[in-house]
Amino acid sequence: MRHSLAIAVLLASTALATPAFAGGAASTEARSVDTSTTASTGAKADLGTVLSAIQASRNTATAIQAMTRVGAVNIVKLSPTGDDKQALDKAVGDNQADITGVQAAIMANKALKTKLDAETIDTSAIVAASIEADGSVTVFVR
Repeated sequence: MRHSLAIAVLLASTALATPAFAGGAASTEARSVDTSTTASTGAKADLGTVLSAIQASRNTATAIQAMTRVGAVNIVKLSPTGDDKQALDKAVGDNQADITGVQAAIMANKALKTKLDAETIDTSAIVAASIEADGSVTVFVR
């Protein structure tokens, strides 16, 4: 019992401490976040999160095509600078075919496209997307 309690306390403290590291010097956050009703409120993406989402684009496109219900749509507007911009540009260039596949899948998914249209998101500006277990979708937009 004590062991379980100690583990629970450790996990809780780790979860609470994690955001403190997210804004550190080694992390690059999205500079602008859409906070409208279907967008995430306060969500920030570090460069690693965005790059991982870009690299997973082929699988994400397949998953978006298969979605019949779409939960909340979180929109993260990216505006990196300096080295982070160069890294993002390189990742987009290296994965352009898969990114185009994500954009096409979004356009073909009526429920998701309707939600993005309501937020006036241009599908061609989307560089990545991720799908959460609860059915919510996060799109990363330039």
